[in-house]
Amino acid sequence: MTLRLEADGWAAELRPEIGGCLASLTLHGQEVLRTMPEGSREPLESACFPLVPYCNRIRDARFLWKGGEVRVPVNFAPEPHNLHGIGWKQPWTVTRSGGFKCSLAHSYDGSGGWPWAYDAEQRVRLGPQGCAITLDLTNRSSTPMPCGLGLHPYVRRRPETRVAFNASAMLEVDAGLIPNGVTTPAGEWAGGLALPDRTIDHCLVEWDGVARANDDLGSVTVRARGARFVHLYAPADGSDLCLEPVSHQPDALNSAPDQMIVLPPGCTASLTMWISAD
Repeated sequence: MTLRLEADGWAAELRPEIGGCLASLTLHGQEVLRTMPEGSREPLESACFPLVPYCNRIRDARFLWKGGEVRVPVNFAPEPHNLHGIGWKQPWTVTRSGGFKCSLAHSYDGSGGWPWAYDAEQRVRLGPQGCAITLDLTNRSSTPMPCGLGLHPYVRRRPETRVAFNASAMLEVDAGLIPNGVTTPAGEWAGGLALPDRTIDHCLVEWDGVARANDDLGSVTVRARGARFVHLYAPADGSDLCLEPVSHQPDALNSAPDQMIVLPPGCTASLTMWISAD
């Protein structure tokens, strides 16, 4: 199923059954996010997908919480880690749809390794300023749930692309792409930098909530509320560019548990991302 939204020159296509993903986002026919290949059923080839109930990697797909070990499935072979949570691997259901906006829902019953049941909702809306996506997560279990939220947009990448954002530091990573405890200053990105010819898969801390990708066609801006971090992914082959608003760093359940939202039963956490272009 492909769901199409349109408003004020903006157009978006969604594939709810493929991880609740956005398949394309354009302005006056020009790509703003990269377009998912026709026929693909892989969220990692989409324009954007949700990260719920946590973001990025969990080392060796396990962590300790309240004195007990939690083991989640390995879901990105051959890596030994768990990646990006649960929602991106599950079908989402359209609950509302109307021309320029829609809502998608995903529920999890707590039986798949992650021991907390939850409900998740995405609300997507187009308007004169671009695309807004709000991701909500509600704890449906009987005990407090550690959790996190994020969105994974693939911004168009061109040879001329320069990336700019304000953040205090970049978290360096080990061979498994998990933070190794070393940080480097990130101030040089504030003025805009061309992407290097090495792979960047790093989290930026103390992000101010705004990131831009400037190229020969103009600029794409990602803004977020509810995201303390932005994760920058730019492979060496020049194929992709992700500016991911996230609420915690990779492997926070092991290395930085204080970053996790601890959500009481029945309570909801939320993150909103806005994408604009000129």
